[in-house]
Order: sequence, then structure tokens, then C-alpha cells
Amino acid sequence: MGTKISNKTSQETLRLINNIPFFESFSPTEKQEFAGLSNQVIEYSDKTAIVEEGQTDMAVFILLKGEAIVTRNDLPKVTINTLTLGALFGEVSFLTQTPRTTNIYAKARAKVLKLDQKMFEKLKPETREKLKDNFITVLVNRMCDMNTALVRLKVEMEAISQAAVDYQGEFDRILKSGKTMKEVFGSIHSTIDGLIR
Repeated sequence: MGTKISNKTSQETLRLINNIPFFESFSPTEKQEFAGLSNQVIEYSDKTAIVEEGQTDMAVFILLKGEAIVTRNDLPKVTINTLTLGALFGEVSFLTQTPRTTNIYAKARAKVLKLDQKMFEKLKPETREKLKDNFITVLVNRMCDMNTALVRLKVEMEAISQAAVDYQGEFDRILKSGKTMKEVFGSIHSTIDGLIR
């Protein structure tokens, strides 16, 4: 669990916020509103969970300092993503009121601004609206990135599939030859080297 930084002044929080691209569209007065929530700045030590898959707490986080990694319980050793300074996370659960779908762990020391519904309501209506607009922008950008990644993956899978069809005869001949697995993989390696050249 993280530690709330109670001695953090609003000026120190404002300094952190001013370095975050997510807050660029906010006026100095609006940034000061966020800085006034300095009691919501939480520090996490290395490998400490900020968010855990399945949690039902409804808060959104903005990474003010450090990095964090994203994992899932079904693939605990796989880092899905690394979040860097200014990253917004937890917004889907916050907006949809659904359980968390990933784990977020601090990488080294990390500081986050935690905004739950209570804190969100303390913001002026115009600031809340701008915050929602920024959430939407982040979500749309993520969807675009995911679409690009899916298209790239589809192209790669089709290329692999076509290569398997193109070399099916070669693979069948190699496997029927009675060679050891080492020899088979050596032949495959030679074939791939030939393709690359």
C-alpha cells in the first residue's frame, strides 16, 4: 500500500503538475485546484501495487513522478506496458464503475495523484468537464494505438500463415527425413537465413 504524503505542500504538488503534459490544457487557476488536493498525492515504493486486478475502488490516477508497470493475474511475469510520467490510469473502472482489469505496480518510487469521486466533486464544474474531455482524449488515443497494433499483428500473422503454406512441402520433407529436432531446427534456421538474404 502507498503512503499519503501529508507534508506535501500545494506548491510542491503544483510544481509536479506543471511538468505533466496531461495538465497542459488547464489554466493556472485550474492547476491550482488540483494542487489543492495535495493530500491525495500518494507515494509508492518499488514493486508496490497501486492498483490490483479485481479491485472495486473507483479512482483514477495520474502518475506525477516515476514509472509503473502493467500486468495481469493470468500473465504475472509479462509486463503489458510501462507507464511513464503523466500517464493516466484507472479511468475505465472510474468511468464505468467496473472492477479493475489489470495490476499497476510502482517501478522504483512512484508518486500519483489519486482522484476518487469525492475528490472529483471538489473540483469546479468547468475543471471537471475539462478533466472528462482529457479522459476522452486519452481513451481515443489508446483506441487508435490498439487499432494500429491489431492491424500490425494481423499483417504479421498473415505473413506467417503464408510462409507456412509456401514452405509446407519443405517442412514435410524435413520432418519425413528422420532428422533429429536439432537438425530440423538447423534446417529451418538455414531456410530463414536464405529468406532474409
